[in-house]
Amino acid sequence: MNASIAHIPGDEVSARVRLRTGKIDGAVVLSPFFWNFRDDMWQTTHHVARALAARVPTILVEPPVQWNPRNAEFRLHRIANGLFGQRIRQAGEGLQVFGRRGFPFGRVAPLRQFQTARNARALRQVLGETGWRRVLLWHSFPYDSEILTDAVDHDLFVYHCLDDSPREEERRLVDRADVVFCVSRTIVDKYKARNPRTFLLPNGVDLELFDPERAALAPRPADLPASGRILGFLGYVNYHVDLELLVNVARAFPRDHVVLVGRVPAGHTAPEGPQRAALEMLGSLPNVSILGFKPTAELPAYLHAFDVCLIPFLRNRFNQQCDPLKFYQYMSMGKPVVSTPVTVASQYPEACSVAESDEEFIAAVADALERGDSESERQARRAVARAHSWPALMDGAWRIAEGMRHAGGSREIAR
Repeated sequence: MNASIAHIPGDEVSARVRLRTGKIDGAVVLSPFFWNFRDDMWQTTHHVARALAARVPTILVEPPVQWNPRNAEFRLHRIANGLFGQRIRQAGEGLQVFGRRGFPFGRVAPLRQFQTARNARALRQVLGETGWRRVLLWHSFPYDSEILTDAVDHDLFVYHCLDDSPREEERRLVDRADVVFCVSRTIVDKYKARNPRTFLLPNGVDLELFDPERAALAPRPADLPASGRILGFLGYVNYHVDLELLVNVARAFPRDHVVLVGRVPAGHTAPEGPQRAALEMLGSLPNVSILGFKPTAELPAYLHAFDVCLIPFLRNRFNQQCDPLKFYQYMSMGKPVVSTPVTVASQYPEACSVAESDEEFIAAVADALERGDSESERQARRAVARAHSWPALMDGAWRIAEGMRHAGGSREIAR
């Protein structure tokens, strides 16, 4: 049976022999995401960092600045920050952000290694000035990260696996970690043989923000269709999304509207081949609106207007093992959901419909539109969301991590 943060009794953790004493007094989060919300949405490590900062002072370490205009993470303001910006900046109560410095040609290995080592020295200096004595290192970015990992004199090392990665570096980090958290059970199964201290930590939702009652009071976004039913998608319109399926959905419901809310990235994460052609086709259909990026605070108003929420991911190994944030946001708003096969959707058949083919997907959308929605169904979805609130998830993760620390990393707990 997979170990999960919901399945480890508190007395089992606390009863272990306490080999490390004293409380964690600081945390460092190695993040794959920048702390930037003017043109990006909140992601998993943002929520993790905020939850940790509610307990102990926390520093989130941003990824390297991307200089290639074709990279999805390229931003001119990030280049300026990478050259001249502050090393450390305040992001909220108890939370600071460490910005890496960088120069062009980072793809050249010697230069990349030099820049990583320079940032590691700067991070070590920043941490030395904090006075922290017992540091939690929370790691989610297995890309040339081991020098930074070694720069953090940590008392507890948590590796948090956010998706399926083929990188050998990730395997080494899993082997080193005191605790491994994975967002899906399939990834737990992948790593528990390497490190039995591996647990399920699914993604979550900000219940206060994605509150259907509050969203109902907000003005309807002006760029939504003025009338008619809306089949909505929230998230990056990237190479993980089955845009050909969305073309078929739009054509199957010509009197309804298909609305996509989220950035269409350029570069290596952009749709390619037939999916690029499908994206262009979507843009030409009269009942499709591609609205682009919206700040996270505005998303509940869009979700409130959706009649059916869609997770049209391509059917592949990566997507089957992912744990999309949008699922929990949809659940929190109590909306009907139709999804292609992703692990989390399959776990909640009472709360959403899972379709194996385009025909099944379209039929499930039709059923959701025609059958309507009952209060009991909405409450069932809300119950799923409540079980995945970020505070609740991180409370469980903290308890497991602290228990493993006091146990000296005992491998027995995960059996």
